[in-house]
Amino acid sequence: MMTGIASLWVATLAGIGALAVLYTAYLIIRFFTFHLLIPSHPLQSYKRCGPEPAYALVTGSSAGIGLGVAQALVKEGFAVILLGHLPDELSEAKMTLERLRPDAVVRILVMDARTASPEEMAAAVRSIANLQVSILVNNIGGNPVKLPAFRTMATYSSEDVDVVINMNARFMARFTALMLPILNRKPRPNERSLILNLSSGAMMGLPWLVMYGATKAFIWAFSCGLARELEAYPETNHVDCLAIVPGEVHSQGNCEGVSDSEPRWDHFGQCIVDKVDNAISRGQRVLIPFMMHDIKVKILGVLPEGIKTTSVNDVMSKKRDAFNTAYEKSR
Repeated sequence: MMTGIASLWVATLAGIGALAVLYTAYLIIRFFTFHLLIPSHPLQSYKRCGPEPAYALVTGSSAGIGLGVAQALVKEGFAVILLGHLPDELSEAKMTLERLRPDAVVRILVMDARTASPEEMAAAVRSIANLQVSILVNNIGGNPVKLPAFRTMATYSSEDVDVVINMNARFMARFTALMLPILNRKPRPNERSLILNLSSGAMMGLPWLVMYGATKAFIWAFSCGLARELEAYPETNHVDCLAIVPGEVHSQGNCEGVSDSEPRWDHFGQCIVDKVDNAISRGQRVLIPFMMHDIKVKILGVLPEGIKTTSVNDVMSKKRDAFNTAYEKSR
């Protein structure tokens, strides 16, 4: 009898082990197919029929990831609206897109996310209400505190706290609310609308960037909640919403202490556009577009907190020193 029980336990454990191996293999295959099998012409369901082009409005698009996304969208035949606060940089970005594709349709909206009033935001949205805007990319973000940027929370003034919230959270939330009536317009069958909100790996909580990370966590929660809300109603369930989570990316505003193995802003923007369809088809609320970033997030997710804190603090202290050294040299 004992032999029979032992055999049963061995068979049960072997079955559990086999299931674990199969499930692990399934997750690995699913991971690599997500990142490596991408559509040749992404985002086709967000285009519109008719003579007028479908527009994508990209905030914070005069440089960096925002411009990278705009470039990828223009390549796919979308018209784009570039929103930023520096007219000269926006004009230069517009010319860059027109050189990339001579028939590109590019418009400009000038607005400062840190100081824009509700009335200014509403007026900007009214100015594009007649266009077929099917994609909104909320990319504006940063850490616009008094320099040096990498500081302890105890050194933050009320103005520092408010300006980070205004740029990264308040503007994005209010602007999205104003854009929803345009995105909610019922298109033809199989035509959809899309909202992409740029969060950050900083949402995990980073030392010396406490407020920045907190606002990026807000964007993640905002995106997930909005996606579920839009799905709940027949009149809005054609609008998809994703939180985009970058790791380190070489860009105009992030050029110190960045490893050469990290993607450039233009490559990362293309990664976003390439992988949205895969994320939506799988019912994801969050997209980590760059494969190595995704691997790092998964590894961090299983580390004990003590090891995670030591690792994060070590990486961030080096980044802090690189940024603050560059700041001191520029003074």
